Amino acid sequence: MFIVFDIDGTLMLTRGVGRGAIEAALEQHLGRRISTERVSFSGRTDPAILTDVLLASGVPRDEIPGLLPETLLAYEAELCRRLGPQHVDLLPGVMSLVGLLSRRADTHLGILTGNIEGTARAKLAAAGLGNLFGTGAYGSDHEDRNLLPAIARERLYLATGVDMPPERTVIIGDTEHDVACSRAHGAWALAVCTGFVPRARLEASRPDLLLDSLDPPHAVLTFIDGIPLRGQALEGC
Repeated sequence: MFIVFDIDGTLMLTRGVGRGAIEAALEQHLGRRISTERVSFSGRTDPAILTDVLLASGVPRDEIPGLLPETLLAYEAELCRRLGPQHVDLLPGVMSLVGLLSRRADTHLGILTGNIEGTARAKLAAAGLGNLFGTGAYGSDHEDRNLLPAIARERLYLATGVDMPPERTVIIGDTEHDVACSRAHGAWALAVCTGFVPRARLEASRPDLLLDSLDPPHAVLTFIDGIPLRGQALEGC
């Protein structure tokens, strides 16, 4: 099995450090007032988020493609400067579940996140999870989150020689965007209500399993172990 985790709202929360780092980095880099107040972050890739932040801050749309690479780098540097273990709240059940899965010989763990790779690695390191995930796909790979599962699959194959098909892949996330990218790839979607998306919206996205949290891990393990026998979607809380 290939079990792929989102980061923010699924594995951890970082007490608003990311949003603050974007505002500070872009204000310093562009020399203008930056506001993220009306921009949605949940489940979106960093390039898409920064595009909307720049638009909301009055930057002309035709200037954004030229600004985006350097503003992403500025944001990465600012987040890495600000973020420490004291800012990270691991979400319930994460360490137990990841630990159990990492000990399974037939299971590969990965990351699938809208974070660009540098900020993703910084968050995992601050949370003490840096060595537990073998591969992944990031917002820096593509702005369209629905294309990231195929990238993660290819990286798993290059790293291990294992070509894991979508029907043997579970994507775990806290937003409807995680569910949508699972569907686009033909993978299984497990949604968890530990982020900022209301349960009703997650239910409407029709994940294969919906949980309050990853604690206790039994529900997740039972779901994963039943996948070869499952012919239709499940729903549980």
